[in-house]
Order: sequence, then structure tokens, then C-alpha cells
Amino acid sequence: MRGRRAGAPRRRGGVPLWVAGAGVLAALAGLAFGLRLSGGAQDSPAAPGPTDARGTLSVATWNVCGVRQWNCEDTGPAEEKRDRIEALARQSGARVILLQEVCSGDLTAVRTALGDRWQSLFRPYTAVREERTSTVRCTGDGRGTAGYGMLSALPLTGVADVPLPQPATGLRRGILCATARAENVRLCTTHLNPQQGRATAVTAKLREDQLRALVRAASGPRTVFGGDLNTAPPTGTGTDAWARTDGPYNTYRECDRSGESGAPRETHRSGYKIDYLFTSLPRQGCSVLRSPASDHWALLLRVTTG
Repeated sequence: MRGRRAGAPRRRGGVPLWVAGAGVLAALAGLAFGLRLSGGAQDSPAAPGPTDARGTLSVATWNVCGVRQWNCEDTGPAEEKRDRIEALARQSGARVILLQEVCSGDLTAVRTALGDRWQSLFRPYTAVREERTSTVRCTGDGRGTAGYGMLSALPLTGVADVPLPQPATGLRRGILCATARAENVRLCTTHLNPQQGRATAVTAKLREDQLRALVRAASGPRTVFGGDLNTAPPTGTGTDAWARTDGPYNTYRECDRSGESGAPRETHRSGYKIDYLFTSLPRQGCSVLRSPASDHWALLLRVTTG
């Protein structure tokens, strides 16, 4: 959800979000990923299992809330976040995991723990001030910088960084894409700017432009893309950025979209859905997986690739 300018408050759902200086950075055991849940976040009946069958691919997205001073103090230690990422692969069966607000050191540690078959891609959030570019450091020894990326049990080729239209101030972020050649699927992840904030408010036009850029980056008949888009689902009146003719909802199916009138499940503990996975491949199942290790829930999508 985050991506805050130094010293500036960010709000959504009535929760103030504060960050320390941009050049400085940085639980309780709960439900493991892959467990069946009750209530609004219950897994779908066709939830992916530990291993994909031939001709299928399971992809997850999760905002880790890994930067402690980004209002993540109450979401558990780094060890628990790393365990949850591993569980997405080991227990929930994800072969590709899209990540936001992850620390580079944590991503490396998880990739090592999962074994040589896995590879990772990482891009840091950056900020430009007085003609200097800086990154955001994660607190804790060896945790590195804050950013977005992906883990994959499949070899990745065609890695590309696609620029995003950006507000005048605040953290810079882009779109990271790669192709899982074994399944011939293009994968893209991003973390769009928060919509609210005093100095970095995202206008409807900017959000529309960002969503268009995301669709262009991931275009094709065999693609899975998404992440933390910091945008609510379309409204019935069709007055928001999703309603534009070239937005992702008009071209692809979303993981949790069961029908034109189906209400998607929340993906953030404040009660919002702001995390998405889109595809044009046949969908076999979609799960929303809760964890106390973040203020976001993970999405897990299984698609037919063969």
C-alpha cells in the first residue's frame, strides 16, 4: 500500500502512515499460507494445491510490509515474513511469487532457502531529491533496500523494466516483467502509488495512465500480472479509472472476479481490495490467504497453461 515521501503522512482507511527520512530505512505466529480460512477470506473451492499439475501454473502476489517504519511495526519480524514467503511456495504451491515492499536481503535469503531451482528479481524504490537518487534502507542487519520483485521456480527470460508515469514527488517505482519460458507466460509485477497524501496525491488521470502502462507492459494472450495497485475495484457506475476502455478490467479477468456483479474479497486488513492478479489464461482457482506477517493478504491464482 505504501510508498511514502520522507516525513509525509499517508492515509487510507483512516490509518495514518508515516515514514522516517528517505535515506534511512528499514509477531505473533498465525495462520500459515495455504490453510483454509473462514468468512470473507475463505479460499475458493478450487484453491491451488502444493504442486501444479502438468499444464498449470500457480502465481501469487503479496505486499510483505517489510519496511518496519512504513506502519509495519505490528506485522511481525523479518523471520516471520521470510517464513510466509517460503510457505507460499512450499505449502501453497506458488511457482512464481510477485512481491512488493520486500527487503532485498530477505528476498535473497528466501531464494537460498528454497533451493538452487529458484531465482529472484529485485528492483529498489528510489527517490530523487536535489538531483540525487537515493534508495530506502530496511532496518535490521543484512536486510538491504526496500523494493519490489519476484521469485520463480521457472527460468525467467526477457527481463524488462517498464517505466510508470509518476507524481512529481515521492518514491519512484516501475513495472518489472519477465517470461517463464517453460510455460510461455509473461509475468509482470508493480506497486502503484498510494492515492491519498498531501504532497503526492494521485489524480484520476495519473492512475488511468499508470494502469494503461501496466496493460501495455503485460500485453499478450499468455500473461499474468498484478501486485499492489492501491486502487479499489470498479464501481457499478463505471466512473473510476478501471472503466477506461484500455484498462486491465476491460481486457483481462481478475483472480477474484467470479462474475460481472461478483464482489471481490478484501486483500488489506482495513477492509479494502487493492491487490490484484490479471490473466487471459483459463483460471482454475483463486485464493485469498491471510497472514499476520503483513497488513496485506496474499492472492494465489492457478491458471491453465497447456
